[in-house]
Amino acid sequence: MTKSNNGRPGSEDDPVLSGDTRWRQITQRLYEPDRDGDLTTAIVFVIAEAEDVSPSEVKSPPLYEAVDVAGIEDAFFGSNGGDVSRQGTGTTEFRYTEYLVKVRSDGWIQVYEPTETELS
Repeated sequence: MTKSNNGRPGSEDDPVLSGDTRWRQITQRLYEPDRDGDLTTAIVFVIAEAEDVSPSEVKSPPLYEAVDVAGIEDAFFGSNGGDVSRQGTGTTEFRYTEYLVKVRSDGWIQVYEPTETELS
């Protein structure tokens, strides 16, 4: 399932990383580990959607050079032992090319693009 900012321009949830770059959410996807497989694939698919390309074209730079996806997956969605999934709490953000990617513990993967730079 993919949504675009729930129809809300400039949500209060939109990040401001460095104080001078504003970000606008351009796409998001709900990651469901039991349905979607690994988190890396889900992130690649949502980045591909943001770039309007096939997921097979998202390869430069490799995602593993930008972030430790296995670490995020283990922290937010990993197993507590046995068959019980852990449900971590939090959000992590990383840059991939010109995009800001936010992975939330509730499963939402959000992709943002820079919208403006304020001059001081």
